[in-house]
Amino acid sequence: MDVVNYINVLNNNTNTTLQLAKTCSAEQLLYTKNSCWNILQILEHIYITDKVVITLLLHPSDKRADTPEIIGNDTLKKYIVELRNRKVQAPESIQPKGEIKDVATFEHLFLEQRNSLKHYLESGKIVVNTTTHKHPFLGEMTITDWLNFIIHHTQRHLEQMKDNLTAFNLK
Repeated sequence: MDVVNYINVLNNNTNTTLQLAKTCSAEQLLYTKNSCWNILQILEHIYITDKVVITLLLHPSDKRADTPEIIGNDTLKKYIVELRNRKVQAPESIQPKGEIKDVATFEHLFLEQRNSLKHYLESGKIVVNTTTHKHPFLGEMTITDWLNFIIHHTQRHLEQMKDNLTAFNLK
């Protein structure tokens, strides 16, 4: 994985997330349909999930793959974004807790965390190698797979946020 290229993709993903969040009114942020998460809850889930993944990547693992990717970027994108109608219940540990109450708080926490991830990659604190960690639904994933997961997981939920906004505008 080209870390410089990944950081550019991460920056674009971060900016897109923040731009969408900032376009939402207070009413839109809290709108929910069919007992799904509202936009603030989705944003908090993205933040929590990133935090869990970054923590995981900072811890060494004895397991290694034979290749830099087990699942691969295209397959992750397909399963996570393109086939997003397939719902998976998020584990309790990454479900929103209601601690993020506005976009400004999300922006501060999210930017701080994404900047930390970039620093860890640039400084070598997170080493992009064939080390693997297990995902609860996707199985063993390499560091590259996990980094790509961060991007696609966020994109999945950006699409969910757009769905919420469409439903809000149709109500």
